[in-house]
Amino acid sequence: MTDQTKDEADAVAERSDVELISAERLVFFSDAVVAIAITLLALVLPVPHGATTRAIFRAMWADREAYLAFLISFVVIANHWRFHHRLYRNMARLDRHIITLNMIWLLLIVVTPFATRVISGNGGLGARLTVYAVIQVATILTYLAMGRHIRGGHLLRPGAPAPTSRVDDAALLGVAATFAVSIPVALATGSQWTFVIWVASAAIARAVRRFRRGDSL
Repeated sequence: MTDQTKDEADAVAERSDVELISAERLVFFSDAVVAIAITLLALVLPVPHGATTRAIFRAMWADREAYLAFLISFVVIANHWRFHHRLYRNMARLDRHIITLNMIWLLLIVVTPFATRVISGNGGLGARLTVYAVIQVATILTYLAMGRHIRGGHLLRPGAPAPTSRVDDAALLGVAATFAVSIPVALATGSQWTFVIWVASAAIARAVRRFRRGDSL
């Protein structure tokens, strides 16, 4: 190997290391933002007050919608983070498009605690549930756009498998469709049955995954 060839190889290796560090910084930053979002969920939980045990439990029951919204949002954000971790675990480099998509995704994650507080408000339950559902649909669609770009943008480490597949995309589209369907239901009925539809999204995702895997055999 000549000195020139060695210098070129060293330059390529150094550039790869810099790109890898940049990708890792984006992942660390994203993890921190998600952690803050989950923390914000707990900080706004209503604290029950009362002079007796019965009064405290009565106060907790009165705020049951706030606690239910917290649990749903905790699971939702945790699942968003889990999918994000899977998507970025073999990232070797970044480009402007993936950085932009990731920042949009983080914006929607940060807005989720606010949407959770909106759910816990008084009056206009249908509109408040709609705000939450729209944010979740947008978050999932942004994630799908990131996954598609990563698979086709040569951003992964050499030899690394694709982080997601079309089956995974179909399952997440099923979840997004479930939240989308809940919007007219929420606006038409303004009832807490919308929560049931959201919870059912996990079962729908599993059903779509099984169907698509069976269809691909």
